Amino acid sequence: MSYEIVFCPLYSGSSGNVILISYKDTTILVDAGVSFRKLTCALNKIGFNKQIDAILLSHDHSDHVKCAGVYFRKLNVPIITNYKTWEAVKNSLGKVDERNVHLIETGTSFSVGSIGIDTFSIPHDAKDPMGFCFYLGRKKISISTDLGHVNENVAQKIDFSDIILLEANHDIEMLLTGPYPYYLKQRIKSDIGHLSNEQAAQMILKLNLERTKRIYLGHLSEENNHPDVALMTVKSILKEKGVFESFDFSLDVAQRYQPSLCSVL
Repeated sequence: MSYEIVFCPLYSGSSGNVILISYKDTTILVDAGVSFRKLTCALNKIGFNKQIDAILLSHDHSDHVKCAGVYFRKLNVPIITNYKTWEAVKNSLGKVDERNVHLIETGTSFSVGSIGIDTFSIPHDAKDPMGFCFYLGRKKISISTDLGHVNENVAQKIDFSDIILLEANHDIEMLLTGPYPYYLKQRIKSDIGHLSNEQAAQMILKLNLERTKRIYLGHLSEENNHPDVALMTVKSILKEKGVFESFDFSLDVAQRYQPSLCSVL
């Protein structure tokens, strides 16, 4: 790929998450929740062969961090995360040279090569979960998954983005009537659990989408959602509110087991 900006959710869901973001000479992986073999297969599938420069971890849940140690050893690049996340995961990652672990405070901004990064707190039942806004020249890409409720602070952070990855974890009826035990259903639909399809639509309604080219619905539950259901639900709510009459963007689902459609700018 020869585009200046490449953004691709390589895998998205509770079985494992990893996202690729690349600008000019800098490439970052956000999260490390699938095996290195799967990561390599995904990169080959989209034809991406640039050097990885850093691994950025959003929070301590295993579907986001379980392979971070392997990535670190295979790629020999820094891990960047906040203090509480690192304390929660460091003993489960195998041998990691902590001199190459860069710890930040949630809410701070920093750069990796050509990419500027703004971090923000998200409501989720992890130690100190973060969302991210990436600044690539004049473009802005935002990631906010594992989000317990429609949140004004998060909406303000991800506003005016060119590309957004936003959680649409479950269909509420599928969740309530599905096989999960009661305690897990309560956790998922709590204010520190996961966004439903309807809540994802409500979050989108809070945003100015004047610059937006694509919104990915991500982190879909395999048991309590379906890509067609998520798309239909979110689209119907946005259509009812006239969003597509005012803004022109693509709405896509981030895939669980294979790379999603890449966004290139």
